[in-house]
Parts: sequence; C-alpha cells; structure tokens
Amino acid sequence: MIARYAGATLGLLAFTVAAVSGLLVQNPVSVTLSRSMLALILFCVVGMVLGQAAQVVIREHEADRRSEIKRRFGERDVDRDVDGAGAESPTGERGAVRALGRSGRS
Repeated sequence: MIARYAGATLGLLAFTVAAVSGLLVQNPVSVTLSRSMLALILFCVVGMVLGQAAQVVIREHEADRRSEIKRRFGERDVDRDVDGAGAESPTGERGAVRALGRSGRS
C-alpha cells in the first residue's frame, strides 16, 4: 500500500515539475507533455521501489518490536498489549503498564 502511494505521489510531483518548467521556458506543448509523461513513469517506478523498501523496514521493525515485547513481558500478554494497547483492564490499568506491573519489573 505504501509503495503505491509513494509511486503515485512522486510520479505526479515529477509530472508537475516537468510540465511547469517546460511551460516557463516556452517549450512546445508536445515536447513538454512527452517529457512530463516520461518523468511521471520514471518517478512512479522510483517511488514504488522506495515505498516497497519502506514497507519492508516497517515490517522488520514491527517484528523486532513484537519479539522485544514477548521477551520483556512474556508470551501471554503480547497479543493483548500490542493489538489492544489502549484497552483498560478491570483494575483501570492500560496496555503494557498492566503487563509491566504484573511482571514486577520497572
């Protein structure tokens, strides 16, 4: 999803910059539009590659964070604390604070 948004955003930005700069220097319309379309396609591909890389980084960070939470708070509390971090317990404690209090760590 991030790759598609990044590709579309960079592609449209490149198209706009190429079109405006072509119009400012008074290039013929056909030259301006062809260069703008080329910039759109190239930067769309570049944006999709960068977006895919960003998605991989986010997934790796999420996996590392989940494993750190499992290591720190125990297997049982991870799903509830990560997925429902804002949910309150019957005692009024919230998310990871609840798990931290039960484990006795500070």
